[in-house]
Amino acid sequence: MTSGKWEIVDSRPFSNEKDAFPPPKYIKDAISGKYSIYYMGEIRKSNQSECEGLEVAAVWNENHIIDRIIGNDKWHKDL
Repeated sequence: MTSGKWEIVDSRPFSNEKDAFPPPKYIKDAISGKYSIYYMGEIRKSNQSECEGLEVAAVWNENHIIDRIIGNDKWHKDL
């Protein structure tokens, strides 16, 4: 978002610091299969059942963001 390619169309302050963070996301280790939850800049151990319903944590390239904005969620993988 800081590349200069994206135009800022609005900026709205959050009512509190906690609301400035996105919802919790899960991480599944590709080698061990263990689960973690990423929230508010912290990663903690978890399990599959606690991660159900959460979005997978990811770093998105520009093309992925555009796909998600238009509703194509092909990058999301189920638990």
